[in-house]
This record gives sequence, structure tokens and C-alpha cells, in this order.
Amino acid sequence: MSRLLCRIRSTAVLAAAAALLPLGSGTAAAGTAPAPVSSDYCKTVVAGQSSLPADAAAFMKAYCEWGADPDVPRYMNLFTDTGTLMDSGLPAPIGRLAIEAQMGSLLGAVDYHFQPVSAVSSADGRVVFVKARNFGTVGPESGPPGPAFDYITTHRLVLDGTKVEQGRRFWDQTELFRSLNPALPNLFASLPAVRPAEPRTRDRLTAWNTRDSAALVEGVDDAVRLTGPGLGPQGLTGKRQMRAYLERFFTRVHELRLEPGKTVRRGPVTYREWVGHAELSKEGGVKRTITYGITERFTRDARGDVAWDLAFETLDLVADECEIGNLRRLLFPQLPECPSGA
Repeated sequence: MSRLLCRIRSTAVLAAAAALLPLGSGTAAAGTAPAPVSSDYCKTVVAGQSSLPADAAAFMKAYCEWGADPDVPRYMNLFTDTGTLMDSGLPAPIGRLAIEAQMGSLLGAVDYHFQPVSAVSSADGRVVFVKARNFGTVGPESGPPGPAFDYITTHRLVLDGTKVEQGRRFWDQTELFRSLNPALPNLFASLPAVRPAEPRTRDRLTAWNTRDSAALVEGVDDAVRLTGPGLGPQGLTGKRQMRAYLERFFTRVHELRLEPGKTVRRGPVTYREWVGHAELSKEGGVKRTITYGITERFTRDARGDVAWDLAFETLDLVADECEIGNLRRLLFPQLPECPSGA
């Protein structure tokens, strides 16, 4: 039966990850009021007023214009001929043929809009972190509207000139699928009580890989606000609450084997990317190892207050492979159903 599960999962990923394609850490919401297709950020970029280096600014202009009126050919024009994309649920980056097929599947399944709301680049413009809003309704534009979705994604892009050579997206798939299945659990609906603890390391990568919540919140004070999957826009404040959030995460993530990805510091914003593998499970489920990634964004405002934003996946922490396959069938009914008891 494990072979069947693998077959279902790979089919679901390659055919359905498009719904997961250009699509950071917000909350999916049914009945979200319509919003302007162009964000304030994109209006500035399209008007030629971006503060990014020239190539990054040109790319963001094209990205905004595509997001306002998505189609497959213009999406593919955002990539180089050898461009790749990595996303939640994929075992490895995919190339142009798979990217094109996925985008076609996405735009056939949902009425979709994409709004970049901020972008931060390296000094040379080669690495860009983009935060974007994704919203729309399930079902093609020509048909009756289905459930609404609305959530945020984080994208790490490596550019070659004005096009994407390597792209990776960080987001929580539960924020899409909960709009289709409201019973899908929120891992962080309740947080455990935590005892005071001292950091075991001062190295941030080691802190993630050893699941050291005390080290990850070292230096946090009451002015810091944490946002991330399952928290909603209000986020959390207070070191103990933040540790409780991380400890809840670590109850399902049994092992992390991450490596540093890209880091970008620009003005008041710092992005850090951690990528590799995780051994995880839903509650009481079978442990399995998947590719995994986390991004952190630290932003200091004019008053000196710091916002800490996390982006990572929780779908594999609340659902098993069979349940995930059947969730994807809600978007793509042509996918095979996972047999009961598999």
C-alpha cells in the first residue's frame, strides 16, 4: 500500500502544486470582500518608483502586471530558459515544462489574483524576497464562484538579469485548504504551558536544528510581535507565548536538518532562509521525512519596535499523505482518490 500512497502523492504534487504555485503566512477566509487587484506597492512599482536595483525593479514590475491579470504565457516569461521552482510538497525543484503545466492547472481550477505587497533585495538585485497576497475563489472565472481564499506567501527568488533562475515559495497550505474544508485543524489553536528554560546555543541554525525554543526567542522583549502560520494578523507578543508557539510546532516536527539559504539585509528588514529536510507527523501519525523550509523576516520600525514573521508549512503536521491527497482532490477532482484505510 505504501507504493500506492507514493504514487498518489507524486501525482497530486505534480498536477496540483500549481494551486500552490505563485501562491506567505495569512489566514484563508471564506467570503472575503473583493479587493483591488493592484496593491499600493504594485502601483508604485508599475509607476517606475521602485527603490530596488534596476533589474529587480524591472522584474517586480512584470510580476505585478502578471498578478493583476494572470495567464500562462506571461507567467512563463518571468523565468529564464533554465529557471526552476521549489514549493511546499515538492521533493525537488521543477523545471519549465512542469511549471507551465501546473500554472495551466491552477488557472483552470480557480479565479486567482496575486498581489505582491513588498519586496526586499540584495544590494546587487540578484536575490529578492517577495511577500504577496493570494486571493480569489475556487472554480474557474467563467463558472459560479466557490469558496473564497485569501492568504500571504513569501517567495525567495534568485534572478538572472530580470528573470527568475531559481524560485522557492514558503507558505502554509492549510490556509488554502481550510477554505475548502473548515474542519482542517489549526495546529496553533491552543498553545501549551512552557516552563522557563535557558538557551542551549547562540547559533541560530543550531537553535532550529536542535529545536531550542529558548535560543530562538533569546533577546525578545514585549515590543516584539511574532506573526506566523495559525496566528492570524494579530500575532503574539511576550517571550513565553512565543516559546509556547514554537514548542507546539516542535511537538509535530521531530527532527530538523536545515542549512542556511539566502540572507538579505536591506534598511530595516532582514530575511533569513533555512532549507533542508524535516521528520514530522500529524498527532499519532506515522513519521515521515520531507523537504522543508522556513523563512524569518525581522523588521524594525521607526520607533525601534521589531516585528518577527515566520513562514513554514503545517499541512503535513495536521494531515497524513492520504488526507492531503484527498484535500487536493477538492481542487482537482481528476486526481485519484486515496483508498480508505490506505
